[in-house]
Amino acid sequence: MGFFDRIFGRRSAGIDDPEQLRRQLFDAAARGDLSRLAGLCRANRQAVETHFPAWQKVPEHLRSDPAAMQSHVQVLVAIAQVFAQQLGDASLFQRLMGTPRDNPLMRWQDALRQAQERIDALEFTAARELLTGVLSEAEGLQGSGVDELLPITLGRIGECHFESGEAEQALPYMQQALALCEQAGDADGVRIYLGNLFEVHRWLEQREPAAACARRLAEMIADPTAKRQRLRQAERVAAGEPRNRVLAVIDGASYELDELPPLAAGHVRFMFERDRITLRRATAANEAGEACGGEGEYAEALAHFERAATADRHDPHCRYQAAFTLLHLRRYAEAESAYAEVERLAPGWFHCRADRWLAGRLAAGDVEHDVFLAVHALQDGPMAPDEKLDLAEKTLTRAPRLALLHLLRGTQLARLGREAEAVAAFRDGLAGDGEPDVRSRLLVELATHCDGPQERAALLRDAQAPAGNLVAAATAQLLARGSAN
Repeated sequence: MGFFDRIFGRRSAGIDDPEQLRRQLFDAAARGDLSRLAGLCRANRQAVETHFPAWQKVPEHLRSDPAAMQSHVQVLVAIAQVFAQQLGDASLFQRLMGTPRDNPLMRWQDALRQAQERIDALEFTAARELLTGVLSEAEGLQGSGVDELLPITLGRIGECHFESGEAEQALPYMQQALALCEQAGDADGVRIYLGNLFEVHRWLEQREPAAACARRLAEMIADPTAKRQRLRQAERVAAGEPRNRVLAVIDGASYELDELPPLAAGHVRFMFERDRITLRRATAANEAGEACGGEGEYAEALAHFERAATADRHDPHCRYQAAFTLLHLRRYAEAESAYAEVERLAPGWFHCRADRWLAGRLAAGDVEHDVFLAVHALQDGPMAPDEKLDLAEKTLTRAPRLALLHLLRGTQLARLGREAEAVAAFRDGLAGDGEPDVRSRLLVELATHCDGPQERAALLRDAQAPAGNLVAAATAQLLARGSAN
């Protein structure tokens, strides 16, 4: 063998018969004889370039054999590599890759990218139609690329159905995506689609299927605490979750009230947990409505909240915000009905019970609109404590029996360090109108500021009444536990 043979491979004579050339190229590549393959490509460069497109078409008898199809593709890649690396010609590689127009996998990937952009823009119907179309085009394709893209596509279609409020239609797509990931041994994919199916079954109130997903997710968790929490979730779902409940959050971790660890120094806050997640269109519309409401654009805000209610028939928060907006618009009876709907969807959501009571009093003419505005300013306004105290005392002259005003007055007195006066204000509130939500908050405040341990224990026990404020009840439970310890 000469010097150039060692450097560039054995010389090969040109082959006139295209089929013979194909067999020799494929044989050399299959045996891993890269020197022979390079020699054949160099000696027959023009013929290889001419016939390569025909070789790209997988023979019919190989199409039912995935391993044979894979070998066929690998040979074509080996030939293209020789041309690119030794002959300085990348055209065969480009032909293999193709363009989105002539490569179905590239079209598929491009469709997924476009669909994700539409999903991010909350255009779920357009995204779903795009993906359904590309799925039809891909019918009959096989290979590793299909195995990768198919579960993603099915999952995205299911997501689009779910986010459009079509949970029933989402199920089969997500179930197929899960099954494909299970077949492929894709643990991350299994985890994703189990989580998605859990939320869909939960949204449909399909208790046992949702609980089964939660149990399977628990099996995939190594951390004992996280595993135990997921199993408890499965138990709750199977038994029937409350529409709305309160969780305690400590150092970023959330706990059921009966699962709280021994309390050390640290801040405890409370959050609501519903039996369903909120659909994304509703969340976006709520955010837009709150922005308008913050600017005093109440008619525009109400339109956004109504759009959110259409997007998610189970979302309580858009109804809660709509009711508050209706109060500003002096549409009191409608606000009272909206608060009733909030209570049906998520009992005890924020202050919906007290707000519903107040809406009824406004509708009946027992409370003036200016009193409502003062209450709003006292609860959410940016004023200093002494300014809020002055406003509360002035407003009480117009509504002396309104327990909420006594609560808000007592809160400002406590912030100013006037403890004895704060206790008196809370007691005055308990002697007021008796609305249960505000009463439970007054009980907790009084328990926090009074001196007698027996009275404190009784106040905390009464504050846990189910008709009251959920956060006040949770606070009372936590304080009572601390007192017992």
